Amino acid sequence: MKKLRCRLKQLMEKQGLSPSQLAEELKRRQTPLSINAINRLYQEKFDRIDCNTAEVLCNYFGCNLSDLFPLEADSPERMTGDKFLGLYATGERHFPEIDLSGAILSGANLSGVNLSGANLSGVILRQADLTGANLDKADLTKAHLEGATLNWATLRGAKLSFAELASAKLVYGELTDADLSQASLQKADLCWANLSGAVLRGANLNNAEMIRANLRKADLTKAVMKKANLRWADLRQVKLNDANLSDCILEASCLVGIDLRDADLSGANLREADLSSANLSNANLKDVKLTKSNLSYAILSNAILQGADLTKANLSGADMNASNLGRDYLVDAGKRVSLSGANLSSTNLNNANLSEVDLSDANLGGANLSYTNLSGAILRNADLKAAILIGAALNGAIMPDGRIYQMDTSYHSNDASRPEQELDPF
Repeated sequence: MKKLRCRLKQLMEKQGLSPSQLAEELKRRQTPLSINAINRLYQEKFDRIDCNTAEVLCNYFGCNLSDLFPLEADSPERMTGDKFLGLYATGERHFPEIDLSGAILSGANLSGVNLSGANLSGVILRQADLTGANLDKADLTKAHLEGATLNWATLRGAKLSFAELASAKLVYGELTDADLSQASLQKADLCWANLSGAVLRGANLNNAEMIRANLRKADLTKAVMKKANLRWADLRQVKLNDANLSDCILEASCLVGIDLRDADLSGANLREADLSSANLSNANLKDVKLTKSNLSYAILSNAILQGADLTKANLSGADMNASNLGRDYLVDAGKRVSLSGANLSSTNLNNANLSEVDLSDANLGGANLSYTNLSGAILRNADLKAAILIGAALNGAIMPDGRIYQMDTSYHSNDASRPEQELDPF
């Protein structure tokens, strides 16, 4: 017999919403629902469905009625691991919606098995072979899959929160919309895996191999990805705020429009990466390699860029208000930031710290350098046409013509205490 279920809890968890937060969001959208109505559906303690409630929730989550209220079969009787392995040994491969929760299946060869919709919560599958397995919508919450082989496996919409997947192989794995919140994936191989729309909030991906992985629209909020390899990965529209990507390899990856607010990317390799329109405000980009990267129209306000290499980077139209690129004498005598040959045309560098930065051959045409600290900076052959330099500090800077700028006070073109000053022509 089938039973009507409610998937509101799963939809809310995917977006990191509590019942009270959802109530506030719906109120803000002028489609309010009572907290009691939300809690009844969240806890699946309902005996009827209100049409207006269903309409409001479906519109908010962008889902169909059948996604919110699926008609599902009652949970089957739990099968023992031995019985399951015995049936598999006879050639049976079709086990949809089976209950194997807590079963011990370590080292088992289960390649090609169909466990779609199965209850595999807490199952132990260490070193198991699940190559090409169908695990779509399976419940693998707190499952142990350390060292397991899941190459070419499908896990669309699967629940893998708090699962242990250290050193697991998921090459070409299909994990669209899977929930991997708080999952342990350190040293996992996810090359060419499809994780679009997946939830990886708080997941541990330290040293993971994710070359050419598709992470478009994935949620990696507060994920830890130290030394992960994401070369050529698709990270468009990914949420990475508060994530730790220190020493991460993101060379030539696509990060268009990505949210990296407050993220730690110190020491990361982002050579030739596309970060156009990305939000990197308050991010730690210390010692990052951004050579030839595209940061056009990116938001870098208050970002830390000390020791970064931005040689030939495109920063046209970027907002670098109050960003810090100045040399840090407290660490390794302070490496000079390189923006040599970079495109900074029309960039907002208001109040930024660019002291001793190498801006030789950079395009600063039309850039806003108001009250920017450029003391000791190298501006040799830089293009400063139409640049705004009101209040800029240029003491000791090497100007485009090779001369050293010397002035006891900062340049203030609108200082009321003295006549308007102009920089000497370069």
